[in-house]
Amino acid sequence: MKRISRIIWFVGIAAVFFGSCKGPARLAYRNMADQYQPELRMPGLSYELFNQDDSITRLYVRFPYEKLTYLSENGKTTASFRMHYQLYAGYEMAAISDSASFSGQDTLIIQGYFYDSVMVKAPRGKDYILSVTLHDVNAGKEYSTLITLYKRQFPGINDFMVVDENGLPLMRNYLWRNERFRIRTSGYNGDLSVRRIPGKLPPASPPHSSGSALYNAESDSSFTVSVSLFASSVLKLPGTGRFLISQSNQPVMVLYRFYDGFPEIGSTDQMREALRYIATDAEYRELFNQPSRAAVDRFWVNLSGHTERALNQIRKYYGRVEDANRLYSISGEGWKSDRGMIYIVYGPPNVVYRNSTSEQWTYGETGNPLSLRFLFNLENSADTPADYFLIRSDSYRNPWHLAVSNWRR
Repeated sequence: MKRISRIIWFVGIAAVFFGSCKGPARLAYRNMADQYQPELRMPGLSYELFNQDDSITRLYVRFPYEKLTYLSENGKTTASFRMHYQLYAGYEMAAISDSASFSGQDTLIIQGYFYDSVMVKAPRGKDYILSVTLHDVNAGKEYSTLITLYKRQFPGINDFMVVDENGLPLMRNYLWRNERFRIRTSGYNGDLSVRRIPGKLPPASPPHSSGSALYNAESDSSFTVSVSLFASSVLKLPGTGRFLISQSNQPVMVLYRFYDGFPEIGSTDQMREALRYIATDAEYRELFNQPSRAAVDRFWVNLSGHTERALNQIRKYYGRVEDANRLYSISGEGWKSDRGMIYIVYGPPNVVYRNSTSEQWTYGETGNPLSLRFLFNLENSADTPADYFLIRSDSYRNPWHLAVSNWRR
């Protein structure tokens, strides 16, 4: 790992396994619910994968120093962390292809972010699942996540990366107005075509509806980006929308411009739009017949009957909207996705299992017939990355109305 700041830290490889080594249980058997629990996530922690070559992939990591726990001993204040990764050939595989641990310390209590990368041995020819855990030693907390590494074909998704003007990964798939960036590539020079798809994606339809989950739209403009020395010139996205980037007619990246400040809710217009899941059709139409601030205030006060209760409901509801934006913004704004809809209305699931084709959420105990389960299938769309779409059923009608009514008390 490369030292890039004034932080005092060290790196130690605790264990590296190459080849077919026996590991823990298959990832498909691991309950991933902690990744969706706000209190079990480190705000600002993010990862990015980039294929350095046919053998090595770089795992970039960034997190805010201030989220570490600092303890004082003998007049010295220190925060300690460890990062551990395990590379699997798939969710259904138990063998570990590569594994390592790295440790660090901070004695400066500085503002800003820890920002670095490690090398993962991942030969091209297949896709992998990377299990990454950051451990805050002083707090005794672990933050785990699973990341898909695409290396089955070239070029693939992880052969392209968005970086800032200084070459540092942005660690996100959305940009803001006038934000300048470059596209970095792995072993590719030439032209990339960019199609702009304007307009907004609609919010997800209720789980008992019969509407199509996939949404496609026509592009309204296109342009070409030239790549030389494995990087483009400095770019800015022209307007809002989805920007589908392709190489030789093969989609390799989608970038978004939603609104400045995303993933936070930045205006009462956005607050009003996000009420789609708990407002009746008549209420939702009426919300757009009056100024947004007055409409939002009136909606919540009418629902709760009390200003203080309304404020509590507002914090809870829009907190979930922003969480959904951070967690599920793959094919569009996260709150509009199927998983975002369920997360906002029901809250974080108790049990989450994922395999190579689907993700299952359970509210309640596993095996309890009274528990509520949602199954999301991983599906492809013509103009967005693969995303998880809910298998809808009329059996969700009563549970959905009950959950919505709880917001309306």
